Parts: sequence; C-alpha cells; structure tokens
Amino acid sequence: MDIFVARQPVFTSDKKLFGYELLFRLSLDNVFPDIDGSVATSGVLSNTFFSFGISDILSGKPGLINFTRDLLIKQTPLLFPKEHVIVEVLEDIEPEPEIIEALKAFKSHGFRIALDDFIYDQKFNEMIQLCDIIKFDIMATPLDTLSPVLDALKDERDHITLLCERVETHQEFEQAKAMGFDLFQGYFFSKPEIISNKSLATNQITNLKLLNEVSKQEPALDVIENMIKNDVAISFKLLTFINSAYFNRLSAVDTIKEAITFLGLQELKKFIYVVVV
Repeated sequence: MDIFVARQPVFTSDKKLFGYELLFRLSLDNVFPDIDGSVATSGVLSNTFFSFGISDILSGKPGLINFTRDLLIKQTPLLFPKEHVIVEVLEDIEPEPEIIEALKAFKSHGFRIALDDFIYDQKFNEMIQLCDIIKFDIMATPLDTLSPVLDALKDERDHITLLCERVETHQEFEQAKAMGFDLFQGYFFSKPEIISNKSLATNQITNLKLLNEVSKQEPALDVIENMIKNDVAISFKLLTFINSAYFNRLSAVDTIKEAITFLGLQELKKFIYVVVV
C-alpha cells in the first residue's frame, strides 16, 4: 500500500534550515484529513521511523511532531530518538498533573518540548517552564496583538525559542524578526512537501490480538513474538526500527525474539500501539 508523510521546513532568522514539522497525509492531496489526532500522529511516527527511515525524512534535522494528550500520557515519545523528535504539545491540552509529569519525564530524557499554537494564560506557567519552543500561529494571533504576550514571556527568554508559524509574506517575516522571533515557518518559505513510499499492510486481526495481549496485566512475550512473526508487515517495521542508525548497533538484529528483548516490554508496548493505531 502507499504511505505518505508531509514535511514543512522551519527556518532560522537568516533563512537556514532548522528542521521540519511532520504532518499526516493519506494521499498526495496536501490537506489534513478528517481523522483522530492520535491516529494521525501514530501514522506519522510509524511511517517516518518504521517504514521510510529517519534519514529519508529528516536528513539529520529535528522533526516537530504533534502529540495528543493520550500519546503524551502513554509517554510515546520515549520510544523515539530525542535528537530527531521535538515533542509538540497541542493547544487544547490542559496543564493537568499527568501531563506535567509526562513533560518532566521527556525533559529528563533530553527531549525538547514545543507548545503549539500558543495562547497565553497564567495556568500554562508550569508548562512554559518545561518547554523549549513556543509556537505562535499568526493567523490565529496576529503579530500586532502579540507584544503584551511577548512581554509576559520576557523573563523566560533565556530558555525559550519563539517560533512564528503561518508566515506568508516578507513583511510578516521582517516584523516577526524585529519582535524577537527566532524560527519561522509558513508558505512564504515553503508549502508542505509530501513524500510517498510503499509499505506492507498489517493484518487487522493480528492488530487486535496484539492490542489485547499488551493490554493484559502480565503480557506473554512468547505469544506476542509469535503474533509478530506471523505478520510480515509488523516484523518488517520492528526490524527496520531496531536496525536503524538511531540505535547505533554494531551488529544487525535479525530475529523477532532478539528485537523484543532489546526493546523491553514497556517500549514494545509503545511500538505496538503506534503500529496498530
């Protein structure tokens, strides 16, 4: 089957490439489909890291990826390389204790955190302390309205990078630079580029059985191993991921049992959830 990932470049103030925002696509149509957010993010993660390979999509640069509340609480980002994943916290996520604990875990493991489509409120102060990047959508919050917000954030500027997204004109770019923004994204620079590839389809019955097994209090690793062995697509994705440059292994892993042992149960659960969803 055909799989797709869109990437939109993010630039520095001197127009050098900083990284990419990775976006879910179901086809070559350059629009976000009407689909659940966790499904979309899992699709981006699965396609990028289990099918394409990191270098094909990111070329050594970091990728900004949206994570829903569910995926944050499951601590899904910890399955992936911190050098290549910037965790984007969606604008509708509240600073509840479970979220704060998850963000602290990501920070302790060296991940960078971005607050997406940010609208300032004092309730977000703890999240602001934990984040590295704050993104402002200047269609939702025009530049002319942002001076009071940027003033409120001035004490945090030693650890926060400001990203201006939806930049569509040279005038907006220059105005945002003058206001202190550090990174820029939008149609003024580039529309999202869609990259496509071929991938094997997973068996839906196997998917359901795997989800059921890893949801048990004490999952049976031998049962999980046999189910993965009998699904060519999942086997391929697991071995592709384990043998990627991210893990920097001296020798290749060529059995499912060895791959499962290497990942460990908690990371295996994350892998299965991403692939199945």
